[in-house]
Amino acid sequence: MSLNSEVDYFISVISLFLGIIFDYVFFYLISPIKKNIKKDSIFICTTFPLVFIFSGAGDRMAFYTELVEVALFYFVYKRRIIDYGILGRLLLIQSYSYITYGVENLFFQLIGKQDTSINSMICGFIFVLIEYILFTKTTVVENLDNEYGKVYFFLILYLYFGSIAVYYLANYVIKIDILAYTIAIIIIIGQLIFSLYIYNNSKKIRQDKLNLQQIKDLKTYTQQLESSQRSLRKFKHDYQNMLLSLKLSAKKSHDKELIDKLAEYSSKILEDKVLWQFNDVDNVKDELLKSLFISKLNRIFQDNIQYSFECRNVIDSLSNKYNAFDIIRILGITYDNAIEESLELGDEARIDTMVYRENGELEIEIKNRCRNTDLTIQDMRKSGFTTKKNHDGLGLANIEELSQPYNDIFINYQIKDGWFTFLMVMSI
Repeated sequence: MSLNSEVDYFISVISLFLGIIFDYVFFYLISPIKKNIKKDSIFICTTFPLVFIFSGAGDRMAFYTELVEVALFYFVYKRRIIDYGILGRLLLIQSYSYITYGVENLFFQLIGKQDTSINSMICGFIFVLIEYILFTKTTVVENLDNEYGKVYFFLILYLYFGSIAVYYLANYVIKIDILAYTIAIIIIIGQLIFSLYIYNNSKKIRQDKLNLQQIKDLKTYTQQLESSQRSLRKFKHDYQNMLLSLKLSAKKSHDKELIDKLAEYSSKILEDKVLWQFNDVDNVKDELLKSLFISKLNRIFQDNIQYSFECRNVIDSLSNKYNAFDIIRILGITYDNAIEESLELGDEARIDTMVYRENGELEIEIKNRCRNTDLTIQDMRKSGFTTKKNHDGLGLANIEELSQPYNDIFINYQIKDGWFTFLMVMSI
């Protein structure tokens, strides 16, 4: 083996070693997992030597090793049964490697220079820098964590298999010239851009629908407040007139009769539940949370279900450590289950909500009357559970899945004395 060959071989080994290291580093850097030094150290020490050895045993062996590497990371660090966020990040890292290899190979073919180990290492460092900027300074990774993350995951899956197909077709199946190779890379990148365009437009349409619903809910809230204010102002005016009449009639010894009429009139006005439909909701300043409460309380009111809502503390906003849409979906499922049960229960139905903030924690308790049943919380936690025909069974199992990624969210359920109680405690 010549000196140049030995140098190239050494640089190739170093490049492979660094490439695998950067795969590990980027996973821990961009993944929303709770860091555990002991667990992470054991995982790295166990898997890294095997991945390094088998990755150097040829491209085809490297391909299978990458699949094993992805599987190991996924099954060790997944946060739920199907974790699109973690798997999407792993495939994104691998897809970037295939795409950058294709771009590097194409670049050296276009300029007519040999892709030596030294050139490859230089390009590798440039691509790592771009990868860092792309994954940490843009929303490329963050899109996996919003409510459209599942759709975004399938775009990444398409990118992964598309980049693999181009790589192996070009290197092992058919020998294509530089023009065909260029066209293949342009097509895969073009399809990716088109897919992202469709994804962003779909996301915008859904977001617009959500905004319209929020506007509709807030409009309902505003109209109800204005109506309540008008009713209370009118009542105040009438009440003052009644008091004046009471004063004048006192001389004629008809006090008791008029006082009884005044009490009846006052009770009729002040007990009108429309006046208190959104009582205390104004203390909720977080727009998504307020919109949810208004929407669900309005539905409860329209369904003529007895209810109460209490929030004496100002709730400014949810903590940034949570995906707000996960919290909204958890509460939305809880309310929907409570409303469905209330409609089955009939006149005895009631839904009570208490929102409380203290010492940096937010407590949300939602209680509803329920029918006598032999069902347990364990039964209700099962995926697909439902007591209704032709129903999806979107209940406690979904809540469990949505809350699983967050270690500091406490959720408890209780069935006691004809009441089902949901309690969620989290940081704020």
